[in-house]
Amino acid sequence: MSTVGAVIDRTVRQLLSGTVEERNKLSSTVTATATSIPLTYDVGGVRKGAIIEIESEQMYVWDVTVASKTATVERGFNGTTAASHASGKIVTVNPRFPRANILSALNQELDDLSSPMHGLFQIKTIDIDYNGSDVMMNLPTMQNALDLLNVSVRNIATEYPIVRKVHLIRDLPTDDFSSGFALRFDQGVRPGRVHIVYKAAFSNVTVETQNLQNISGLPTTCEDIVEMGVQIRLMSAREIKRNFTESQGDTRRADEVGAGAVANSVTGLLRLRRDRIIAEAAKLMRQYPTFMSKV
Repeated sequence: MSTVGAVIDRTVRQLLSGTVEERNKLSSTVTATATSIPLTYDVGGVRKGAIIEIESEQMYVWDVTVASKTATVERGFNGTTAASHASGKIVTVNPRFPRANILSALNQELDDLSSPMHGLFQIKTIDIDYNGSDVMMNLPTMQNALDLLNVSVRNIATEYPIVRKVHLIRDLPTDDFSSGFALRFDQGVRPGRVHIVYKAAFSNVTVETQNLQNISGLPTTCEDIVEMGVQIRLMSAREIKRNFTESQGDTRRADEVGAGAVANSVTGLLRLRRDRIIAEAAKLMRQYPTFMSKV
Protein backbone atom coordinates (compact mmCIF):
# COMPACT_ATOMS: atom_id res chain seq x y z
CA MET A 1 0.00 0.00 0.00
CA SER A 2 1.25 3.49 -0.84
CA THR A 3 0.78 6.91 0.61
CA VAL A 4 -0.44 9.71 -1.63
CA GLY A 5 3.02 11.27 -1.32
CA ALA A 6 4.70 8.09 -2.59
CA VAL A 7 2.44 8.05 -5.66
CA ILE A 8 3.25 11.71 -6.31
CA ASP A 9 6.98 10.99 -5.95
CA ARG A 10 6.81 8.20 -8.53
CA THR A 11 4.78 10.39 -10.89
CA VAL A 12 7.31 13.24 -10.64
CA ARG A 13 10.16 10.80 -11.26
CA GLN A 14 8.50 9.57 -14.45
CA LEU A 15 7.59 13.05 -15.67
CA LEU A 16 11.08 14.48 -15.15
CA SER A 17 12.75 11.42 -16.73
CA GLY A 18 16.06 11.99 -15.00
CA THR A 19 16.00 15.79 -15.13
CA VAL A 20 17.08 17.26 -11.79
CA GLU A 21 15.35 20.48 -10.78
CA GLU A 22 17.22 23.07 -8.72
CA ARG A 23 16.81 22.38 -5.01
CA ASN A 24 17.72 23.82 -1.65
CA LYS A 25 16.82 23.03 1.97
CA LEU A 26 15.22 24.84 4.85
CA SER A 27 17.84 25.73 7.46
CA SER A 28 15.20 25.93 10.22
CA THR A 29 11.52 25.26 10.80
CA VAL A 30 9.02 27.77 9.41
CA THR A 31 5.47 28.30 10.65
CA ALA A 32 2.37 28.50 8.48
CA THR A 33 2.43 32.32 8.65
CA ALA A 34 6.15 33.07 8.34
CA THR A 35 7.09 35.07 5.25
CA SER A 36 10.87 34.82 5.69
CA ILE A 37 12.21 31.50 4.40
CA PRO A 38 15.73 30.58 5.62
CA LEU A 39 17.78 28.49 3.19
CA THR A 40 20.69 26.18 3.92
CA TYR A 41 22.71 26.76 0.74
CA ASP A 42 23.42 29.73 -1.57
CA VAL A 43 20.19 31.16 -2.97
CA GLY A 44 21.03 30.26 -6.59
CA GLY A 45 17.84 30.42 -8.63
CA VAL A 46 15.77 31.56 -5.65
CA ARG A 47 15.36 35.13 -6.85
CA LYS A 48 12.68 37.79 -7.11
CA GLY A 49 9.77 36.51 -9.23
CA ALA A 50 10.59 32.84 -8.78
CA ILE A 51 8.23 30.23 -7.37
CA ILE A 52 9.48 27.82 -4.75
CA GLU A 53 7.76 24.71 -3.48
CA ILE A 54 8.07 23.11 -0.04
CA GLU A 55 6.13 19.87 0.27
CA SER A 56 2.74 20.71 -1.37
CA GLU A 57 2.88 24.47 -0.75
CA GLN A 58 3.97 26.95 -3.42
CA MET A 59 5.40 30.35 -2.52
CA TYR A 60 6.04 33.43 -4.64
CA VAL A 61 9.41 35.08 -4.01
CA TRP A 62 9.17 38.85 -3.53
CA ASP A 63 12.76 39.46 -2.53
CA VAL A 64 15.98 37.67 -1.58
CA THR A 65 18.75 38.57 0.85
CA VAL A 66 21.82 36.84 -0.52
CA ALA A 67 24.06 37.36 2.51
CA SER A 68 21.65 35.75 4.99
CA LYS A 69 20.33 33.20 2.45
CA THR A 70 16.76 34.29 3.12
CA ALA A 71 13.78 34.69 0.78
CA THR A 72 10.80 36.94 1.45
CA VAL A 73 7.75 35.17 0.07
CA GLU A 74 3.98 35.17 -0.38
CA ARG A 75 2.60 32.04 1.28
CA GLY A 76 0.02 29.69 -0.19
CA PHE A 77 0.61 30.82 -3.79
CA ASN A 78 -1.48 29.45 -6.70
CA GLY A 79 -4.25 28.30 -4.39
CA THR A 80 -2.05 26.02 -2.29
CA THR A 81 -2.39 25.87 1.48
CA ALA A 82 0.15 27.50 3.76
CA ALA A 83 1.51 25.03 6.31
CA SER A 84 4.40 24.67 8.72
CA HIS A 85 7.54 22.99 7.36
CA ALA A 86 10.30 21.31 9.34
CA SER A 87 13.99 22.13 9.13
CA GLY A 88 15.71 20.22 6.34
CA LYS A 89 12.67 20.00 4.06
CA ILE A 90 13.44 20.24 0.35
CA VAL A 91 12.88 23.57 -1.41
CA THR A 92 12.26 23.11 -5.15
CA VAL A 93 12.88 26.12 -7.38
CA ASN A 94 10.34 26.76 -10.18
CA PRO A 95 8.99 23.17 -10.18
CA ARG A 96 7.91 21.96 -13.61
CA PHE A 97 5.16 19.82 -12.10
CA PRO A 98 4.05 21.24 -8.73
CA ARG A 99 2.92 18.63 -6.23
CA ALA A 100 -0.38 20.45 -5.63
CA ASN A 101 -1.12 20.15 -9.36
CA ILE A 102 -0.33 16.45 -9.26
CA LEU A 103 -2.63 15.95 -6.26
CA SER A 104 -5.45 17.74 -8.11
CA ALA A 105 -4.86 15.63 -11.24
CA LEU A 106 -4.80 12.48 -9.09
CA ASN A 107 -8.29 13.26 -7.75
CA GLN A 108 -9.54 13.98 -11.26
CA GLU A 109 -8.17 10.60 -12.32
CA LEU A 110 -9.89 8.84 -9.41
CA ASP A 111 -13.20 10.43 -10.43
CA ASP A 112 -12.67 9.48 -14.07
CA LEU A 113 -11.80 5.85 -13.35
CA SER A 114 -15.09 5.43 -11.47
CA SER A 115 -17.17 6.44 -14.48
CA PRO A 116 -19.32 3.73 -16.15
CA MET A 117 -17.19 4.07 -19.29
CA HIS A 118 -14.16 2.66 -17.46
CA GLY A 119 -15.98 0.30 -15.11
CA LEU A 120 -13.65 0.51 -12.11
CA PHE A 121 -14.97 0.83 -8.57
CA GLN A 122 -14.35 0.03 -4.92
CA ILE A 123 -16.35 -2.48 -2.89
CA LYS A 124 -18.26 -1.41 0.20
CA THR A 125 -20.59 -3.32 2.50
CA ILE A 126 -23.40 -2.52 4.92
CA ASP A 127 -25.08 -4.81 7.48
CA ILE A 128 -28.51 -3.79 8.74
CA ASP A 129 -31.39 -5.60 10.49
CA TYR A 130 -34.62 -6.13 8.52
CA ASN A 131 -38.04 -6.81 10.08
CA GLY A 132 -39.33 -8.95 7.22
CA SER A 133 -42.44 -6.85 6.52
CA ASP A 134 -41.40 -3.46 5.08
CA VAL A 135 -41.31 -3.23 1.29
CA MET A 136 -38.70 -0.44 1.50
CA MET A 137 -35.94 -0.31 4.08
CA ASN A 138 -34.05 2.84 5.03
CA LEU A 139 -30.29 2.63 4.52
CA PRO A 140 -27.43 4.54 6.13
CA THR A 141 -25.83 7.15 3.90
CA MET A 142 -24.06 5.35 1.07
CA GLN A 143 -21.23 7.62 -0.03
CA ASN A 144 -20.28 7.45 -3.71
CA ALA A 145 -22.69 4.55 -4.30
CA LEU A 146 -22.83 3.42 -7.94
CA ASP A 147 -24.86 0.21 -7.95
CA LEU A 148 -25.72 -2.88 -5.93
CA LEU A 149 -23.67 -6.04 -6.38
CA ASN A 150 -25.59 -8.40 -4.16
CA VAL A 151 -27.93 -8.47 -1.19
CA SER A 152 -28.22 -11.46 1.13
CA VAL A 153 -30.14 -12.13 4.35
CA ARG A 154 -28.71 -14.03 7.30
CA ASN A 155 -31.23 -16.62 8.43
CA ILE A 156 -28.81 -18.63 10.54
CA ALA A 157 -25.11 -18.20 11.18
CA THR A 158 -24.05 -20.29 8.19
CA GLU A 159 -26.68 -19.28 5.63
CA TYR A 160 -26.85 -16.03 3.64
CA PRO A 161 -29.31 -16.69 0.78
CA ILE A 162 -29.12 -14.06 -1.95
CA VAL A 163 -32.09 -11.75 -2.54
CA ARG A 164 -32.31 -11.28 -6.29
CA LYS A 165 -35.31 -8.99 -6.74
CA VAL A 166 -34.21 -5.84 -4.93
CA HIS A 167 -33.39 -2.31 -6.01
CA LEU A 168 -31.43 0.61 -4.63
CA ILE A 169 -33.63 3.73 -4.57
CA ARG A 170 -31.93 7.13 -4.34
CA ASP A 171 -32.95 10.71 -3.62
CA LEU A 172 -35.94 9.84 -1.46
CA PRO A 173 -37.52 12.43 0.88
CA THR A 174 -35.42 12.57 4.03
CA ASP A 175 -38.48 13.01 6.25
CA ASP A 176 -39.44 9.43 5.29
CA PHE A 177 -35.96 8.00 4.66
CA SER A 178 -33.36 9.85 6.71
CA SER A 179 -30.44 9.06 4.43
CA GLY A 180 -32.31 9.51 1.16
CA PHE A 181 -31.39 5.88 0.29
CA ALA A 182 -33.56 2.79 0.57
CA LEU A 183 -33.73 -0.82 -0.53
CA ARG A 184 -36.96 -1.88 -2.24
CA PHE A 185 -37.76 -5.57 -2.04
CA ASP A 186 -39.74 -6.99 -4.98
CA GLN A 187 -39.92 -10.44 -3.41
CA GLY A 188 -40.71 -11.82 0.03
CA VAL A 189 -37.72 -11.69 2.38
CA ARG A 190 -37.46 -13.27 5.81
CA PRO A 191 -36.48 -11.10 8.78
CA GLY A 192 -32.79 -11.10 9.61
CA ARG A 193 -29.53 -9.27 9.08
CA VAL A 194 -29.29 -7.91 5.53
CA HIS A 195 -25.78 -7.92 4.09
CA ILE A 196 -25.40 -5.40 1.23
CA VAL A 197 -22.42 -5.38 -1.10
CA TYR A 198 -22.27 -2.41 -3.47
CA LYS A 199 -20.06 -0.65 -5.98
CA ALA A 200 -18.79 2.80 -4.98
CA ALA A 201 -16.77 5.45 -6.75
CA PHE A 202 -13.25 6.06 -5.56
CA SER A 203 -12.99 8.77 -2.89
CA ASN A 204 -10.76 11.82 -3.24
CA VAL A 205 -7.62 12.33 -1.16
CA THR A 206 -6.56 15.58 0.47
CA VAL A 207 -3.03 15.33 1.90
CA GLU A 208 0.13 13.44 0.99
CA THR A 209 0.34 11.53 4.27
CA GLN A 210 -2.92 9.67 3.61
CA ASN A 211 -2.84 6.02 2.63
CA LEU A 212 -4.18 5.93 -0.92
CA GLN A 213 -5.94 2.58 -0.57
CA ASN A 214 -7.51 3.29 2.84
CA ILE A 215 -8.89 6.69 1.84
CA SER A 216 -9.76 6.34 -1.85
CA GLY A 217 -10.50 2.61 -2.02
CA LEU A 218 -8.23 2.26 -5.08
CA PRO A 219 -6.68 -1.24 -5.28
CA THR A 220 -2.88 -1.40 -5.16
CA THR A 221 -2.91 -3.02 -8.61
CA CYS A 222 -4.41 0.18 -10.06
CA GLU A 223 -1.73 2.57 -8.82
CA ASP A 224 0.09 2.44 -12.15
CA ILE A 225 -3.14 3.42 -13.96
CA VAL A 226 -3.52 6.49 -11.76
CA GLU A 227 0.13 7.46 -12.25
CA MET A 228 -0.19 7.17 -16.05
CA GLY A 229 -3.43 9.16 -16.03
CA VAL A 230 -1.85 11.95 -13.98
CA GLN A 231 1.11 12.10 -16.37
CA ILE A 232 -1.23 12.37 -19.35
CA ARG A 233 -3.24 15.17 -17.73
CA LEU A 234 -0.14 17.18 -16.82
CA MET A 235 1.61 16.67 -20.15
CA SER A 236 -1.45 17.78 -22.11
CA ALA A 237 -1.04 21.30 -20.77
CA ARG A 238 2.59 21.42 -21.96
CA GLU A 239 1.46 21.43 -25.59
CA ILE A 240 -0.84 24.39 -24.90
CA LYS A 241 2.02 26.27 -23.24
CA ARG A 242 4.28 25.57 -26.20
CA ASN A 243 1.78 27.13 -28.60
CA PHE A 244 1.54 30.49 -26.82
CA THR A 245 1.83 33.15 -29.54
CA GLU A 246 2.43 36.17 -27.32
CA SER A 247 5.79 34.96 -26.01
CA GLN A 248 8.68 32.70 -26.94
CA GLY A 249 10.63 31.73 -23.87
CA ASP A 250 12.97 29.18 -25.43
CA THR A 251 14.10 30.23 -28.90
CA ARG A 252 15.64 26.88 -29.87
CA ARG A 253 12.73 24.70 -28.88
CA ALA A 254 10.66 25.30 -32.03
CA ASP A 255 13.46 23.95 -34.26
CA GLU A 256 14.35 20.97 -32.08
CA VAL A 257 10.84 19.86 -31.03
CA GLY A 258 8.14 20.11 -33.66
CA ALA A 259 4.55 21.09 -33.03
CA GLY A 260 2.56 18.18 -31.63
CA ALA A 261 5.61 16.37 -30.28
CA VAL A 262 4.40 16.63 -26.69
CA ALA A 263 0.96 15.29 -27.58
CA ASN A 264 2.52 12.44 -29.54
CA SER A 265 4.74 11.55 -26.60
CA VAL A 266 1.73 10.59 -24.47
CA THR A 267 0.14 8.36 -27.13
CA GLY A 268 1.85 5.28 -25.74
CA LEU A 269 0.73 6.18 -22.24
CA LEU A 270 -2.86 6.55 -23.43
CA ARG A 271 -2.82 3.09 -25.03
CA LEU A 272 -1.20 1.45 -22.02
CA ARG A 273 -3.64 3.18 -19.64
CA ARG A 274 -6.61 2.02 -21.75
CA ASP A 275 -5.35 -1.59 -21.78
CA ARG A 276 -4.72 -1.55 -18.03
CA ILE A 277 -8.21 -0.17 -17.32
CA ILE A 278 -9.80 -2.89 -19.44
CA ALA A 279 -7.75 -5.55 -17.65
CA GLU A 280 -8.65 -4.28 -14.17
CA ALA A 281 -12.34 -3.87 -15.07
CA ALA A 282 -12.43 -7.46 -16.37
CA LYS A 283 -10.83 -8.68 -13.15
CA LEU A 284 -13.41 -6.83 -11.05
CA MET A 285 -16.29 -8.29 -13.06
CA ARG A 286 -14.88 -11.79 -12.53
CA GLN A 287 -14.31 -11.23 -8.79
CA TYR A 288 -17.66 -9.50 -8.18
CA PRO A 289 -20.35 -10.82 -10.55
CA THR A 290 -23.74 -9.16 -10.18
CA PHE A 291 -26.50 -11.38 -8.82
CA MET A 292 -29.28 -8.80 -8.97
CA SER A 293 -32.39 -9.19 -11.11
CA LYS A 294 -32.88 -6.25 -13.51
CA VAL A 295 -36.57 -7.01 -13.96
